[in-house]
Amino acid sequence: MVIAVKRKGRRSEKVLRIIMAGLAALFLLEGVFLSTAFMLPCFLMTGAYFWYGWASRREYEYTIEEGYMLIERVSDRGRAALHQFSLADVEILALPDAPAVARYKKGGEEKIPKFDYTSYEDGAPYCTMIAKEDGRKIKLLLDLPPEAIALIRRANPKAVLI
Repeated sequence: MVIAVKRKGRRSEKVLRIIMAGLAALFLLEGVFLSTAFMLPCFLMTGAYFWYGWASRREYEYTIEEGYMLIERVSDRGRAALHQFSLADVEILALPDAPAVARYKKGGEEKIPKFDYTSYEDGAPYCTMIAKEDGRKIKLLLDLPPEAIALIRRANPKAVLI
């Protein structure tokens, strides 16, 4: 099973892009009317605008097959594997407000690295998964459909608390 997740842009990204476009236009006008020395900042700001648009796109793909889960970042440059682990190594798969996840929250008993691969869409439910990867625990925030939860439940019924 392959699940594709496209991350929604934040409101601050839109504001930042408007500011960059405005500064590029301002530098262009200053370069035309005042001095051509303002053309270099104009070109640099335009380059930063396009680079930021390219670099801020985030798409993820979860692949669940044969008892393993693979999380990849998908971009124009290709794919980059971020996490790969066995479904037998999943300790907890629950909703974020479940009591079993409370000990892993900020200020909780155990401090483990957190990785957020959700879409940030309003109303899209997401799950918290605690798994072991290469012998260390990691906390993953994932947008999993019911079919994926059922697959994980078949592979590791004790871990799924949904």
